[in-house]
Parts: sequence; C-alpha cells; structure tokens
Amino acid sequence: MITTLTDTTASALAKKMNEMRETFGATTLGRVLTLIIVATGDDIDEPLKAAVQASHEHPARVIVVDAEPDAEESGLDGEIRVGRDAGAGEIIILRARGESMSALDTLVMPMLLPDAPIVTWWPEHAPSSPAHDVLGTMAQRRITDAAACSEPLATLKRLRRGYVSGDSDLAWSRLTNWRGLVASLYEIPPVATPTSVEVMGAEGDPSVVLMAAWLQSALGSEVSIEAPTGDEAGRPGLLGVRLHRPDGVIGLHRNGEDTVELTLPGDDSGQHVTMPQRSLYELLAEELRRLDPDQVYSEVLTHAFSGIDDAATYATGKPEPTDVVGADAQAVAATAAADAARELAAALEERPAAHLVVTGGSVGTAAAAALPAALAEAGVDVSRLHLWWGDERFVGADDADRNEVQVRKSLVEPLTAAGLPARNLHVMPSTADGMSLADAAAWYGQQLDAAGGDAPFRTRGEAFFDVLWLGMGPDGHVASLFPEHPAQRTFGVSAVAVEDSPKPPPERISLTWPVLNSARHVGLLVAGAEKAEAAANGHREIDPWSVPASSVRGLESTTWYLDEAAAQQS
Repeated sequence: MITTLTDTTASALAKKMNEMRETFGATTLGRVLTLIIVATGDDIDEPLKAAVQASHEHPARVIVVDAEPDAEESGLDGEIRVGRDAGAGEIIILRARGESMSALDTLVMPMLLPDAPIVTWWPEHAPSSPAHDVLGTMAQRRITDAAACSEPLATLKRLRRGYVSGDSDLAWSRLTNWRGLVASLYEIPPVATPTSVEVMGAEGDPSVVLMAAWLQSALGSEVSIEAPTGDEAGRPGLLGVRLHRPDGVIGLHRNGEDTVELTLPGDDSGQHVTMPQRSLYELLAEELRRLDPDQVYSEVLTHAFSGIDDAATYATGKPEPTDVVGADAQAVAATAAADAARELAAALEERPAAHLVVTGGSVGTAAAAALPAALAEAGVDVSRLHLWWGDERFVGADDADRNEVQVRKSLVEPLTAAGLPARNLHVMPSTADGMSLADAAAWYGQQLDAAGGDAPFRTRGEAFFDVLWLGMGPDGHVASLFPEHPAQRTFGVSAVAVEDSPKPPPERISLTWPVLNSARHVGLLVAGAEKAEAAANGHREIDPWSVPASSVRGLESTTWYLDEAAAQQS
C-alpha cells in the first residue's frame, strides 16, 4: 500500500507510519537496520528498486531523501509504502523542497528505527567526507558510488581525504569477484610472486584504480594500467588482469557480460569462467551484510592516493601577496569593500552566482558595513550573491560574540532588503539550533557541499569562493585556526569543530585549510599596532602551524589591507 502526504511534517509522517503499521498488523521486530538513501533531486527509481530487492535479505526501513534544494518554495511532501510495495521492509520517501533541505537530519530522525544500525547511501553526488555529513554522522556504515559521480576519479581522491572508518564505495564492491578469482590464480603452481602486473581498463575508472592499488599493495610488484583500445575503448569497469611470472603469463579478460576468459602459461586456448557483472542490488546487498569497517578498502584507498599532511600545501604555488595600506581602519575597510564589490561584479559577468566569505573583528565588521553601498555602486545583482562566514562562535543565536550578529544590521538586513534571497544567506549554526558542536560543523560542511563548495576536495587549484575576507589576531590566527591548535590538523572536511579555543569563547566553527584556500581573491583585513608583528610574520614563508595568517592564498590574488600602524613592520 502507498500513502502520499503533501505539505506535511516529519512528525505527521511518523504518526501516519504508525497508523498504517497498526492497520496492517506489521511490526518493526524483523527490521535489522535503517537504510537512508540520499537522492538530492535525482531519479530514485533504480536505487529504490535495489533497496527493495536487498530488503528480502536485509529487512530494513528505507528512508529516501529526495531533496530539491533549488526549489522556489519550501516544504515537505512524503510517501509511505508498506506491504507488497515495500518488499520485506517499509519505505518512507521524503521530498524536501527549498529551505527544508537545510534540516535533513531533523526530517530523518523521527523515522529512524530505535536501537537498530543505520546505513547511509549516496547513489550519486558523494559528499566530501561522508562521516561528517549530517546524514552520515548518524550512520555506522556509509556507502558512496564514485563511478556514478560526474568526476569519478576526483571523487575517489576526495573520499580518500575525508575517509573515516566505516566508509565504503561501490567501486570497491564491484571488485569482490575479481579479487577472489585473482587470488586463486596466484596460487597456481609453481607459486611465484609476479614480476609485473597489468590491469586493463580506463585510467579514470575508480574500480580499475582500486584494483591496481590492491595488487600493488598486496604483491609489492610493479602494476600498470593499460587503457582499452579498438572496440573496447570507452567500456567502463575492469576489463582484465595479467600476472607476469617467470613461467609465463596468467591472464583474465572479460569477453562478455557473464564470463571472463582465463589463459595460463603454455595454454593460450582460453578457458571460460562464469562471472556475471554485478547488479546494483547485489552490490548493495553485499555492503549490508557487514556493517563493520572494511580495513582492506581503507588500506587500498590510502595506497591509491597520497594524503596531504602539510597544510602549507594548499597555499603553495599561488601568486605572492600584495599590500594596500590605508591611513586608518576606516580607510582599510572602505578600500576592501570597494575592491570586493568590483570582483563580485566581474564574477557575475562570467558565472550565474558569486560567493563572498565575510569575517568578524573590528575591521571586518567595518568593511561589512561599507559593503552594501559598494555593491550598489558597482551594480552587483545581490539576488545572485551568496554570503558565507569563515568562522563563528558557537554561542546563542543573538549573542554579541557572534560574527553574524555583529553585521546583522549593517550588512545582512540591507542586502536582504536589496534582494538577497534568504536561501543565499549561509549563517553558521548557533547553540539555539539544537545541534552539538560537531553536528553544527558537519551541517555547515553539508551546505558547502550542496552549493559546490567541495571543489577543493576534488582537485587542488579550483576556486569556489570569489572573494574571501579574513581578519587576523595579534597571534596570527585567521578564521578560528589558531597557532599550534589541533583543529589545524583537520584537512578532510569543509568545516571543523574547534574546541578549547585559546581566545574565548572556547567553542567555535571554522572553515578548514583546503576550503579557505579555494577562493579567487583573498583579502586580509588588519589594523592596529598590536598586529604589526603578526602581519610581518604573515608576509614571510608559508608556516600554518606557527603563523596561520601566512597560509591562506587566493588563486588569482591575495591582498593585505593594512592601516599604517599594522604595516609598520611589513
């Protein structure tokens, strides 16, 4: 049976589910897990069909989040399926529109089965760090599919940077049968470690890359990837493996959807081995059989892609900073606002939207106050502008310590009156939002991912923000990344929860090094003699651990906006 509710609420859907269960005499005792499918506006038929098939092996409550973040109107529609329409489980489809997208966790929580494991699956559009996504933080197992994403290999690299135990990807599951077959061939007498290995398939295919990394890691042999040619050019997936041994070559080659051909040393006739290509249902069912971390996948992913251990990496190879010196803080703020408005106007001539990151502090607040007039003078269409924050104090929503509160009347309200849509205003959460500090940081990272801000996790040297403003403390900190503070070590997520801040309040949210370094134009707004030494240090070599201000650079420009007092040692 299928029941649909329009313009509803999560609590109403949960109540309706209980009513339907009582009507049909169904119970949740046989449900072994909750499966959350994050569709975000894409076609849900194929993953839902796979989930229904998998439910016969793993009875589950399936919650499909089918969100439309760009919808003009906000709201929630729901659909509940039980009985024959839901296989051996039950299905809840949440169709969130507009701003409802910003509270997906609160929509999902009333639907979760009590005391049952949670698995979150992204059939497409994997987040930068699944474990730090708001629908991933609640899950024991997180499943992505790099092959279904628009940039498969770049997605796999991004998943490596944000990897946390419990993550998995279907590109790895597609190799299960291949790995078993190759392992059995390795033991064909006379057993010998291959001198070299060739993996056949497209170099950008994630399963091919993972297979090569697994063989290299397990055997210690030289492994190369051979791209398919002729009629096989463009075929997806792994097409074959050749093991070169002293006694000859053992080869596997897929010659059809259901079989691979096996050749052995001294026997080129070829034997046909049955190995059907696996369906989405089979891949999902395998993932649901084990909810413990896949240590081998973790090791192979790490072997396939080198990690970044030095935050300085994100700032290197970019144009050297330049200085603009004003008489005082007000002059600095006015110049920074005029320059930002000009860059945002230029951005909107090339792209449909422009993204600005604002900052706190006395100069940042003054620059924000000067910005509405500067934007109007530059002819910026603020309806196409997105406003972000580089960091925020995790305190009450109206606390004077919050950066957003400090610019609410001078920046937010004037821009809203001028046409800035509410959905383009990306305010960091406060304690009033009912989230923990970690969940609040994860939520802000999800908002960035949804808007395309995960660009730095796909490839270095790609910009998302058009203009990014930063203040600087006398100790050289920027955003809420302080000298020698452990929050600096977090590279795999977009936003980090900062605890034990050396400057009160102690709990904060901050953008991380890769995100701060994904702006076209960076402006550091600094005034006061007490900051002169830190500003001078920030002009020297890139040294994030000791001098965070030295380690944020724009892809096109980095400008230090200094008053005369702050510039005296630079």
